[in-house]
Amino acid sequence: MKTSRLILILLVFSLSGFAQTELNPLVSTPYIEVTGEGEMEVVPNEIFLQFTLKERYEGKTKINIEDLEKKLKQHLKVNKFDLSKLSLANADADFVTIKRKNKDVLASKNYLLEVGSTSELANVWEILDEIDALNAHIHRVDHSQMDDFKKEVKIKAIQDAREKASYLLEAVDHKLGKVLFIQERASFIQPYAKNIQIRGTAAMMDESSMESEPEISFEKMKLNYKVFTRFAISE
Repeated sequence: MKTSRLILILLVFSLSGFAQTELNPLVSTPYIEVTGEGEMEVVPNEIFLQFTLKERYEGKTKINIEDLEKKLKQHLKVNKFDLSKLSLANADADFVTIKRKNKDVLASKNYLLEVGSTSELANVWEILDEIDALNAHIHRVDHSQMDDFKKEVKIKAIQDAREKASYLLEAVDHKLGKVLFIQERASFIQPYAKNIQIRGTAAMMDESSMESEPEISFEKMKLNYKVFTRFAISE
């Protein structure tokens, strides 16, 4: 009795598995698998510059952080920069408030300034040099339409996969059927700055050396996207 019941249970599971296999198009349908790829190069239009303002003494006169920040904003405003693009570098970048017993403890702030072009960046270098900013460097670059570009590259990857599958099947006298499976396999190559130089004080440079400096330029941002696909094979 027990043996008969066991056989019946196994038979039910076997039939159930067979039915599921028959109903699953990913298993029962002849298919072709290909990987499509899309690429795009973009010139960044959002350049984030990070730098530090630090209190200092000039002789016995203390240049405090408020004066440095005020001077920075004045220079930016005169040069037509949008002050809303200036912010603290992170949540705790504001200087630590210390009611000093030791006057040698000097406060500092870290800032981020967004500019839209390399020419604007060159002007900012000059301003930072004038106010003796420290540790100026390119924090990151981006583009204001990055989401749209990513969508476009993904579409190119899908189209590339479909085209590959089509001509491969045509070579063996078959046609492309409906898509059965799509899996994202994306990668994004982080751009980097090249030929970036912060000029020293004007007193340290003559006109000929300033003219010979390389222009500020950037590698293009390279977007790369891959997608794994499976298409049905049609007779």
